[in-house]
Amino acid sequence: MSEQVVGVERGQFALCDASAPFGEQPWQLPALGGRQVAVNGSGLTVASTVAMHDADVRLELWDGPPPDQSAGQPVGECVLDVPSGAVTAWVVAHGPAGEPMELGGPGPYAVRLYRHGGGPEARARQQAADPPLFTGLERYVIQLWACVSGQWMTT
Repeated sequence: MSEQVVGVERGQFALCDASAPFGEQPWQLPALGGRQVAVNGSGLTVASTVAMHDADVRLELWDGPPPDQSAGQPVGECVLDVPSGAVTAWVVAHGPAGEPMELGGPGPYAVRLYRHGGGPEARARQQAADPPLFTGLERYVIQLWACVSGQWMTT
């Protein structure tokens, strides 16, 4: 498990392979097209519900598909290739948000994301505060587990 704080810029942050985050041009991210998660090689982009703030991110490594976290809002599921065997949250224009979290080795990992907070209520709280709030608006739980024989999704 790893707890990190990642800066959300332009309503996005990323989770990347620790050795190859988005190459030389981090702003060349996939268009989300209404989706909340988009995979780009060894990184994925997450759409936040608040444009600019610091989000709390909890990375969890599981032995297999974890139980559903009904307390959070499901954001999405995908497969992420992790050549280095480690991932880190990524502030899109500035770089890693914290120390890499070691996984069980290189390979494809299933990723499931949940969001706590956020949405119109968080945006309203941010704008109503003087000065505006930039912390405590959203928290993400990102669960990862190794893909085995193509079996990874639970839904």
